[in-house]
Amino acid sequence: MATSRTRKPAKTGHDHLFAPLNVLVVDDVPGIRRMLRQMLIMLGVNGRIGEANDGMEAWDILQDIPYDVVICDINMPRMNGLELLRVMRANPRYETTPFLMITGEVSEEVVAVAAESEVDSYLLKPFQAAALESRLLEIIRKKLRPSGGEALFLQAQKLKVAGQPDQALPILEKLLRPPYKKQAKTLNLAGECLQALGDHLQAEECYTQAKEVNPKYLKTYQNLAILMESNDRLDEARQYLEEAQALSPLNTERLFHLGQICLQTGKQEQAQDYLQKCLSNGHCFANSHRQEAAEIYLEAGMSAEAEKLFSESLKEDPQNIQLYNRLGIALRQQQKHQEALDCYHKALKVDPKSEKIYYNLGILYFDLGEREKSLDAFRQALKIRPNFPEAKDFLREHFLNQNST
Repeated sequence: MATSRTRKPAKTGHDHLFAPLNVLVVDDVPGIRRMLRQMLIMLGVNGRIGEANDGMEAWDILQDIPYDVVICDINMPRMNGLELLRVMRANPRYETTPFLMITGEVSEEVVAVAAESEVDSYLLKPFQAAALESRLLEIIRKKLRPSGGEALFLQAQKLKVAGQPDQALPILEKLLRPPYKKQAKTLNLAGECLQALGDHLQAEECYTQAKEVNPKYLKTYQNLAILMESNDRLDEARQYLEEAQALSPLNTERLFHLGQICLQTGKQEQAQDYLQKCLSNGHCFANSHRQEAAEIYLEAGMSAEAEKLFSESLKEDPQNIQLYNRLGIALRQQQKHQEALDCYHKALKVDPKSEKIYYNLGILYFDLGEREKSLDAFRQALKIRPNFPEAKDFLREHFLNQNST
């Protein structure tokens, strides 16, 4: 990360708006980051100007250092601009932070997914300082001087984020009456408040009305899916997610969620299709969620994909015996027997008393036809944990005629 040093900003007509801003520039091309830094200084930005190579680095920075505006490229490795925007909008601290997206083209799909995550504006490549100034001015004025209705909506939104949905509802009810125009976002926020208060019936009614007012307001589909899922109406949840995905096909997080729901409802082939599309579209799992995702892929029978995610997690946490255990299973399911053996032996160096590793090692040796080594591994597992039901069951089933352990 790089930050600006003391400098004398250029004079513009908007110094009073731009000067105090702290801006984070996110792009994997150093030359573009330098160009944006120079433009921001020229426009009068005198606050902190931070830099990040991609969305993952940007999110690490944002968790430690607050920024007023984020200017971010859409296409980057590891975590792209759309994924960073979704992560930010899911965090109360950055739910309303101005986000300016840089893109080479504004296709229908990009517009849909960016609107879903509430991007504030676009900057189309190639651009000049005048275009950057115009977009920044548009964003800042909207945030600093919202219209009467928008100001009320933002007030209600802040109350909801602060855990006071009961106080937000009267404001939203006012916005749903003349002279204000009924908007999908108002009905959707009312639904979120009602859902937070446990009134699921009224929440569903608000979401349904929001969908009728604006069939392309994607947040409503997502919220309906969450509501259906919380009430074990999984088929309806899947239907709403599929409708949302049809409107915004670049949302890889939703593809992953669809895969999970299909697994829960026994639709294995559909689950595999959605989970594969999730990876094919370049989804990047944050470190904290990678192991959970790997388990989902393993459950779906996608062992190669699970192997990759478990391996990535092990790089971050090389002492995690559970990761070795699950990686070994993923390798074994692919008939990668030698790699699985190596994995289990590495695990035993980390923890020589892991009964689960000995148990899986026993199964692996059994698959390889090495019955004595298999039996020795099961004996080790039972020595460490005498009451190990899975190990006992395996021995009863496959070693019935052997000497008792």
